[in-house]
Amino acid sequence: MASAILACCGLSVANGAIIISDNFDGYADTAAFTAAWPVVSPQPTGTIVSDRFVSASNSVHNVGTSATASAERNGKSFTESDTYSSDGVGGSNLPVGDQLIWSFDFYDSATGNPQRNYANLQDGTGPGTSPAAQLISLGLNNNQLSTVSGGNYYMARILGFAHTAVDPDGGPNEDATGTASGAYFKLNDFGVGLRSVGWHNLKVILSTDDGNSVDMDFYVDNTLAEKVYNIGDALALRSYDVIRIGSGVSNGNVDANFDNMQLELVTVPEPATVALAGILCMNLLGVIRRRALPA
Repeated sequence: MASAILACCGLSVANGAIIISDNFDGYADTAAFTAAWPVVSPQPTGTIVSDRFVSASNSVHNVGTSATASAERNGKSFTESDTYSSDGVGGSNLPVGDQLIWSFDFYDSATGNPQRNYANLQDGTGPGTSPAAQLISLGLNNNQLSTVSGGNYYMARILGFAHTAVDPDGGPNEDATGTASGAYFKLNDFGVGLRSVGWHNLKVILSTDDGNSVDMDFYVDNTLAEKVYNIGDALALRSYDVIRIGSGVSNGNVDANFDNMQLELVTVPEPATVALAGILCMNLLGVIRRRALPA
């Protein structure tokens, strides 16, 4: 009977829909990877390697290069993220209460000044600056030195968004190089650690509390690192359909690896469903209580 109660009350629990989940371990070689994650022309492909990984036994490796022509980049298109949303509408929409969660593991091979090693979550293959948030990037970029904006931290970019110089959450202020529209900014609030050689998990959670603007919570190694709220207007509630791995531009001869790429939409039930779940649970508990009472 207890299991029946749990099943009944579970109607009100948020559900997750996995849109992309790839640990790159199922590819026998780079050719198999490239078939699933095509090269973003005219760049060469990243390679499947087994010397660095989080989940055994593969990861995607991007070479260190000083020439953009040699910089590797792959991409994957998929069904629009909002197709999985709780309202079932599809298109450019993120319902209140839903969360779009994008994460991956990133191998930082050197901790000098940051170089251009990152992955993108995109709305289309050619995102624009307006409305904002058609592209979100996580990793590192060379627009900021390691010494500015509080120190040597991991970075993010929101296309069409300009970070404020004075951090609203009390973290280190952003250098001028991180406040231009669409510039990479440091993920440096709330006690998150500095960069270090090795694997690190990078994650962003997108949500909206008003249905009119998007909120983003950025995490480094599962520690909240930065909050960027109330971005844009209703048009900023994007639906995403492309992930790209690698910058495709020169990266100062610093290589990087990527593993465990995941995109998930966590949905909440409609209010009517929640109300129905409550009524069913109350009725079931009432039946159990009556049966438990002595005759």
